[in-house]
Amino acid sequence: MDIERSLLRRLILCLAVVAPLLARAQGDPPGRVGRLAETQGHVWLYDPDEGEWLPADRNRPLTTGDRLATDADARAELRIGSTTLRVGAGSELEVLRLDDERLSFQLHDGTLALRLRSREVAAQTDVITEEARLQPLSGGHFRIDRIDDSTFAGSWRGELRTGEGAEAFAIRSGQRFEVWREGVRGALQSQVDAMPHDEFAAWVAGADASDERSAAMGYVSPEMTGAEDLDANGRWEQAPDIGPVWVPYGVAVDWAPYRYGHWAWIAPWGWNWIDEAPWGFAPFHYGRWVYWRGHWCWSPGAYQPRPVYAPALVAWIGGANFSVSVGIGGASLPAVGWVPLAPREPFVPYYRASRGYEERINYGPRSGRAPNRPWSYVNQEVPGALTVVPREAIEHRRPVAPARVEGVVPPPQGRPTPGVAPLPPPARPPTGPRPASPPS
Repeated sequence: MDIERSLLRRLILCLAVVAPLLARAQGDPPGRVGRLAETQGHVWLYDPDEGEWLPADRNRPLTTGDRLATDADARAELRIGSTTLRVGAGSELEVLRLDDERLSFQLHDGTLALRLRSREVAAQTDVITEEARLQPLSGGHFRIDRIDDSTFAGSWRGELRTGEGAEAFAIRSGQRFEVWREGVRGALQSQVDAMPHDEFAAWVAGADASDERSAAMGYVSPEMTGAEDLDANGRWEQAPDIGPVWVPYGVAVDWAPYRYGHWAWIAPWGWNWIDEAPWGFAPFHYGRWVYWRGHWCWSPGAYQPRPVYAPALVAWIGGANFSVSVGIGGASLPAVGWVPLAPREPFVPYYRASRGYEERINYGPRSGRAPNRPWSYVNQEVPGALTVVPREAIEHRRPVAPARVEGVVPPPQGRPTPGVAPLPPPARPPTGPRPASPPS
């Protein structure tokens, strides 16, 4: 009996380890995602579609392979669930890995503040520089600078391991060390240094002080990327048969979900919605939208400890022959339309994903439920919910609201098309060497 129990425990452990690997092998995208939450000054993102550095968009999803750079007078804030990264001026940060099992970053130059809420997330996180690997050993708040050929690693709170193997040593709260190597493969050298009290430290301290636990955490997980902006930008209500809903403040009269922003192609998902509202991340990549009491409300759905990111929770309208008349003379142009999904309506990925992924993104882990795929959607009946634009507005990442064609009633062939991408991917430049430095 003891042998059987031991074998059963080992089998359960193996399944826990192998399941995420199988999901990745099947082509499932990660459920965890980052967000460019704030920018000040000129912040750049390397765009592989264009093959160059472009101005970074607030609310742009971040994932493995992304590279971010700040000008000499700029800074940026990145959010990944409960994890916060603040990037100082004149810095370059690369996302080496961002998925359900690991968060790994490389600081090429400049300054980074890393705040981790829990020991669990800390165990999944590391920061790499040319000189050393830095591994948080607990939740905490850390500062890492890379200047010339030296790394300065310090802890405002928590413990940080520097180096690996026999070279490793711990940096504790209030400590800071400079580390470097003598030659390319030389031994790791270190010396004690003082924590700086500069403009970056003051900015981080002020931003961290305002980051207190919010009412939203009673309705959604702290691991929902973007949830930290909900309380300051809306109110919570209780809707019959739906549960808690969030109502945004100060939206335009003709406002509807997925109208004020633009689309961008981001692998591995494809077309992602990037909203222009400061709070515009969580409500467009998790949960659903409902029109109630004369205004749009966001329903986060059932509480999930680790919700799964979706590029956009919409039903696409229009087949290959769907077109609209625009401009003087009524020229006919190929068009694309969409409506926000309502509560209990499934999101059907238009990118490669397993059946298990569909279940998790719609109902949470271990649901065992197969998503139903309706051919009509609740929000199709809401006046003004449908957004239609010429296809070229999406292809060229133009703001949707100015390009919107009003008064469009989709023809029969314009019914919702679950699981179908609205457009093919944009043309990609040839794969080149490591991207050059961003514009100065």
